[in-house]
Amino acid sequence: MKPLRMRTILILAVVALALGADAAVKPVEVRVRQTPQGPRIFVDGKAVRPRFYYGSPPCLCPISNVKKHEYTIPFRPEADTDKGRVSLDGFDDDAPMWFSKAALIDKTDNETLPLPAAGDSIETVLPGGEERTRHFVREGLHLKKGHLYHFVVSHRSTHHRTYFTHEASYADAAGRKVVMPLPYGDTLGDTVRLAADAQVDFVTFSTDTSWGCMDWWAPPGEPPAYGRIDREFERIIAANPNALIMPRVCADAPGWMFERDPSLRMVFDKGYAIRMSSVSARPYRKAACAEVEKLTRHLRTRFPRNFAGMHVSGQNSAEWFYMMSQSGELSGYDVHTRDAFRAWLAKRGEKDAATAEVPSPEARRVKRPQGRLDPVLDRRVIQFGEFRQEEMASLLCDLGAAVRRGSDGGSLAIFFYGYTWELGSVVAGAAETGHFFVDWIMRHGKDSIDGFSAPFSYSDRGWPGSSPVMASSETFMRNGFLWINEDDYRTHLENLWSFPVNVGLRNRSPFVTRNALLRNGALNILRGHGDWWMDLCGRGWFCDAEMWKIRKALNVMDDAMMRRKKPYSPEIALVVDEKSLMRNGFGSSDVVRPHLKYARIRLNLCGATHGQYLLDDVLANPPDCKLLFIAYARDLDPERRARLEEIKKTHPQMRVVEAVTKYDVVTDKIVEHAKAAGVHFYTPPLKATVCAAEGYVVVQAREAGPLEIDFGNEDLVVDVLTGKQIGVGPKVSLPFQKGETRIFRLAKR
Repeated sequence: MKPLRMRTILILAVVALALGADAAVKPVEVRVRQTPQGPRIFVDGKAVRPRFYYGSPPCLCPISNVKKHEYTIPFRPEADTDKGRVSLDGFDDDAPMWFSKAALIDKTDNETLPLPAAGDSIETVLPGGEERTRHFVREGLHLKKGHLYHFVVSHRSTHHRTYFTHEASYADAAGRKVVMPLPYGDTLGDTVRLAADAQVDFVTFSTDTSWGCMDWWAPPGEPPAYGRIDREFERIIAANPNALIMPRVCADAPGWMFERDPSLRMVFDKGYAIRMSSVSARPYRKAACAEVEKLTRHLRTRFPRNFAGMHVSGQNSAEWFYMMSQSGELSGYDVHTRDAFRAWLAKRGEKDAATAEVPSPEARRVKRPQGRLDPVLDRRVIQFGEFRQEEMASLLCDLGAAVRRGSDGGSLAIFFYGYTWELGSVVAGAAETGHFFVDWIMRHGKDSIDGFSAPFSYSDRGWPGSSPVMASSETFMRNGFLWINEDDYRTHLENLWSFPVNVGLRNRSPFVTRNALLRNGALNILRGHGDWWMDLCGRGWFCDAEMWKIRKALNVMDDAMMRRKKPYSPEIALVVDEKSLMRNGFGSSDVVRPHLKYARIRLNLCGATHGQYLLDDVLANPPDCKLLFIAYARDLDPERRARLEEIKKTHPQMRVVEAVTKYDVVTDKIVEHAKAAGVHFYTPPLKATVCAAEGYVVVQAREAGPLEIDFGNEDLVVDVLTGKQIGVGPKVSLPFQKGETRIFRLAKR
């Protein structure tokens, strides 16, 4: 063969290999698209189930509040030592904390050990023994090799949500410090493998606490600090090469930013500032978007077939409501918020915009009748509330746009947002949270955001519970945004029940775990919601093959719902008006809470199908339902009032209930309205959690005993989990255990 011909062949081979390599590493496209069946996640053009697993390294939740709580630090030394040390450290620019009742428990020998005296870091000791300090330390601890220890201490803080760090260590024979990790072992890889076996390839994770991946945002001029995130990607891919990974990334300003510019910190009405970036600080917003875009591009380039998108988190508990707004603390007294508010007022033609100030704490804490702010007397407070909603919503749109740019439009952008039903009754009023601009964010975020998420509501977490949703999820879905429920129910594998991980049910039973996961999973599938099983603190809550058999069983129904004829269309539409909630201030909490909390629980347990909507969405596009139950709406403007009256006339088949009172939602009145509207009841009221769609029915019994289910027709009734026929409709009576969840499918005879 001639040399020239050989050279040509070699060049062509190299080109072919290069083209093949380029084809092999073409980034996967993962986006949400609206379909006739509702919003779906599409992977390279194919609709897939919206099921995720959330994992993280083992961690605790180091947060202190004004109410005293107990904190447990578990550890296991690898050598005998008399130089053990435990420390809990606050930040030097934050207020000191109060510590008391410290104890060292040898769990192996079941013995409480004596503790050495405190060191010099204690500033004050109260008569009850509380020690005030930023650095609580006990050292000189006598520890035995291989023993499990719990260091337990009570703590409280000067203001809500004070963050701290903790460390358990000892000095080895050479005097070197040995940090003792949490003794749970790392179960992330094992659980990812179990999830993959159940055909769950979507994985989301944090590198730190549940707040998200932190310490990735490096100062200008320094190299990127993406190493920890990259290593988690590598670990997950090693466990499942087909994993589609969406990290939870914290976009709050890093600590070095506050050191360079303290003005970026949030400032509260009592004069203190915290290590949390002001949402209105333009330097922070610009930098956050730039860094999120760069991280997105890095991950998509380095892991092109595994990077699915970004779950961007921030602010209070990483859920994008203003820090401490749940607690009645008033923020917004930093110069950036003032300046942005002035600019916002100027755009609206306010004559005093150039000199306007953030409303005083006294003005914001005023208590009006029924907690309703006066449109004249409280005009500036109302304006400030609307401004703060737009500031938060616009930041999320900007961050979503950064993900779009960094992924060339090919990856998911997901945010916690829209907790209308959960945050509408906070003590200071809904507008303090920043979550009440859903209508705005849906209009402005349609090109930059794929979906929104929240944990299942904490309003009904006892056993059996009923899993209310925090948001007007059906409104999000109708407008093309995927709603994702975070299933952070504690499974029976949790073994350290300390605040704040014990929020809700203390579950020690595989039966409870199975039936809660079945209920939650089936509800998500029938309503078209996405979800992720969340191992909140990386303790192996889902590292159990039996649990993933539940997901495998649910896949059959999930696949059927991928072929559903239409989106979830419940017979009862539960409606709330976010604009009305924004007009509430201090003193409104007790008035509003029944309308938001009990209405959801009652409808979850009424025995019929229901969904949750925003009033503006209903006015724009009335749902196909039999009962429109407006749980909370006040002082509608003439245009919206006229539209509601028009809907009543043009939809005579739909019963509209408004002017709802507290009595209506805490009694059986809501059931009376449903019966009058001709709603079908699958079970008697208050006997079960029920959801149904497309011939599938899920039922979780509230009590043990026989339960009659009315399937509405004479079809065969098949148990989805066993595949066995269990009766013929319309009515079938079946035995249930308390909390037992069963899923049925109707089949033609």
